[in-house]
Amino acid sequence: MPITPYTGPFGRPELQHLLRRSLFGCTVADRAHFEGMGLDEVVDELLSFTNDSTPPLRAYTDANGDPDGIDQAVPFGSTWVNTPITPVNDTDVIEVRLRSWAAWWMGNMIGQQRNLREKLTLFWHNHMPTQTAIVYQSEMQYRLNQLLRTECKGNFRQLIHDVTIEPGMLYFLNGYLNIAAAPDENYARELLELFTLGQGSGYTEDDVQAAARVLTGWTFRFEDENEQPILPESFFYPPNHTTTDKQFSAFFNNTVIQGQTGPNAGEIELNALLDMILANAECSRFICREIYRFFVHGEISEAAENDVIEPLAELFRDNIAAPDQIGIVMRALLTSDHFFSSTIRGCMVKSPVDLVVGDYRLFQFPVPDATLFEARHIVNLEQYWLVAYAGQNLLEPPNVAGWTAYYLYPSYDELWLDTATYPQRNNSLLAVVYGAIETPSDTVLPNNADLEFRVDMIAFVQQLSDPANPNTLIQDLVDLLYVNPISAAVKQQLKQQYLLFGQVSDIYWTEAYELYISDPNTSNMTAQLVPDILLWLIGDMQKAAERHIF
Repeated sequence: MPITPYTGPFGRPELQHLLRRSLFGCTVADRAHFEGMGLDEVVDELLSFTNDSTPPLRAYTDANGDPDGIDQAVPFGSTWVNTPITPVNDTDVIEVRLRSWAAWWMGNMIGQQRNLREKLTLFWHNHMPTQTAIVYQSEMQYRLNQLLRTECKGNFRQLIHDVTIEPGMLYFLNGYLNIAAAPDENYARELLELFTLGQGSGYTEDDVQAAARVLTGWTFRFEDENEQPILPESFFYPPNHTTTDKQFSAFFNNTVIQGQTGPNAGEIELNALLDMILANAECSRFICREIYRFFVHGEISEAAENDVIEPLAELFRDNIAAPDQIGIVMRALLTSDHFFSSTIRGCMVKSPVDLVVGDYRLFQFPVPDATLFEARHIVNLEQYWLVAYAGQNLLEPPNVAGWTAYYLYPSYDELWLDTATYPQRNNSLLAVVYGAIETPSDTVLPNNADLEFRVDMIAFVQQLSDPANPNTLIQDLVDLLYVNPISAAVKQQLKQQYLLFGQVSDIYWTEAYELYISDPNTSNMTAQLVPDILLWLIGDMQKAAERHIF
């Protein structure tokens, strides 16, 4: 049974709901770009992308600010991703490259194109995470992140295949230690429990052990045969592979994966294992539930299981070999009647990434252009740490299951909020609009020094429909900042307290605003306050609980 498509109105509320869930926030420019399009046309564009991201550049120095004091093999301003670290365990270089990767990833999110690439990359990073505390290796982490970005809407079997033998994952879950003489079950267990089938789906402990034996022999290297550093690469080492047959349980129809020998044994058996796993209908259901919990809602009701998950899982299986399998599933979900139901809108607590990155995008926080790459690195890294302060350190998911808010029954996304995180989240929202990010005076490149970046509230409100009209301005801000409407009394209070200076006539704001816009250097004391008044107003609106849901 196919999922029921949405046939209702597709106006601004529906568009904003779609964009908030598929992008990091919905900006005025995002909304203007898509308004007037039909739902199918919007979703087509959201799913039309490639991985055209440019690599991170070397914009870092040593602890003393000396660009020649660290990572000398990479010229300042060039990318480091193709240059092996020499020696391979140089932790100082690893550290600065990891920070470069973190800043680069944040820059990709804040500067995202109007498509699902960055949101899907984060989804897969949560679904199949690695932790920098364990995989303390910059090239491995960058490569795995790029793999997720490249294949995020593609074929799931290809994605899980490539992740399985990627050096970063082989390192993280001990795949490189999994040998015939001493099988290591770590990756095999997570492959079944977290990546493909789900805990309690029906596989057995013997299945985990058999899968581990299938995967023996895969490893990676940092050095070539002459012990010279190289970029991390995975390979299969036949002497470490278990060549006997692997018997699986009735859950897998008592499948026997024939033991193989020779240089292709690892690839042959890995493909057989993945074919067996994906042939089980529980795999399609599990992946579709994971997608649903990330993009729609944590709790899956019985009705949603029957009317959404099952049809999506069937679509997943019907397109098992399609190169855009995940894109097909996402298209069906984002154009479904269920996705636009009133119970789904405003039902989720924003993750810290959605909260903070969405705000940076909404308020058009300025980012240095590509020519100021040193300043851009500094700004993006500060933004990364603000997201971490709000509760989501992207390089350090809490465990191999990812962040608890995406999977832990029964609270799910409510786990983002507690007595400790709520003040930090509010402070992060205020930091976006009130705070500035400054570059130091001793940057390597002189034109990157002593720069300040902060939100321009005048430029922001000038995008709105009629900022000189206080009623329209308040309503436009409500539409952008909140999912659900607020009362007329609260809107009146905001208008009178901030825009009307405690007066009752709308003309007080209109005259002051228009005077400031016509002459920002005006000597009129009331008009001089206009930028501050906007900042105070929006800062107050930022503190509302409604800012945390979408």
